[in-house]
Amino acid sequence: MFQPPSRADLLVLAALHSAEPMTMEHIAERIPELSWNELFHAVDAMSRRGNVMLRRKGFAYYVSLPCMSRISA
Repeated sequence: MFQPPSRADLLVLAALHSAEPMTMEHIAERIPELSWNELFHAVDAMSRRGNVMLRRKGFAYYVSLPCMSRISA
C-alpha cells in the first residue's frame, strides 16, 4: 500500500539531493529540527522501500540516493 512521504522523509531526501553520500551524523547536523529517533526511523523506512541506500565503510554507514550509492574505497 502506498504511503505518502513523511516530513522527515522529505527533509532527508532534500539533504541527500544536495550532497555526496553522508553518514547519519552528517545528516543529523544538516537537519537539526529532526530528533535522532525521527531521522533513524525515516532512513530505516526509506531504506526498506528502496528510496535510499545504506552502505558500510569501516565503522560508518553511509546513506545515499540509489543513483549515488557508490562510495570510494
